[in-house]
Amino acid sequence: MTKPFDKPVLSNVEGLSVSGLRRASWVVLVFFLVACTSKPPPTPMSLKAPAPPGPAPGSVRVYGNDLPESREKEIHAELRRVEPEVLAAYESYLANDPSLAGSASMEGRLEIRLGINADGKVASLSPVYSEVGDDLVAEVRGVLRRVHVTPGPEAWVFDTFRFQRDSLEVLKIGTDFAAKPPAVLVLVENRSTFHVPAVSATVTVFGPEKAKPLRVYRRKLKDDFPPGDRHELRIPIDGEWATARNSFLVVVRPTLPAPPEQKGE
Repeated sequence: MTKPFDKPVLSNVEGLSVSGLRRASWVVLVFFLVACTSKPPPTPMSLKAPAPPGPAPGSVRVYGNDLPESREKEIHAELRRVEPEVLAAYESYLANDPSLAGSASMEGRLEIRLGINADGKVASLSPVYSEVGDDLVAEVRGVLRRVHVTPGPEAWVFDTFRFQRDSLEVLKIGTDFAAKPPAVLVLVENRSTFHVPAVSATVTVFGPEKAKPLRVYRRKLKDDFPPGDRHELRIPIDGEWATARNSFLVVVRPTLPAPPEQKGE
């Protein structure tokens, strides 16, 4: 004979069993989704790393076993391609923390060693020489981690940067009021080791009293500045300010891409 309490007890056990199975199913599903979305780590390097060369600013040195010239050129071009992103990360980091304006840790040389595996991805990334702070090193690593080339022979790369504030120096300011439109002429030199693909210029117009600005112009110019290059910029202004009674203050800075989103190690 079935006891009165047997059926309810059996129902409760069955209910708990189904609930437990549902929870287990959710746990398995979550782990499955995490496994699917997680990127596998890059294939480790099998090529032994060479001793680092001297940290010559602006140099990119590529090493490998009988590395084809085409492979070396491809890697070299990729490192040059991301240079504006490295400079953008540096400028953004300075702009976001005014306390770093006079910090010595924000200027100097940094040599980074990259291991490019057979998949063309960065498998190893570490500083081998640094005159700058650890936070700036982390910013640079965040950019270089995204370097990639086509699959091919492994290679070790040593990329050396030199960071300095005010990389574009205004050497001379002149005018050409007879031009149409009138223009302020600015001789600018790229003192950095970075290739600057474009620049932004701010021209402030002062009257004879110089008490306050009469007009401020902000111009973006597609002037290409390789490292060490020096040439003249022509910045148009309105005719009403084109007079010898006025003076002009010009600040020129790199026009840079937005720094890439930083991701964890």
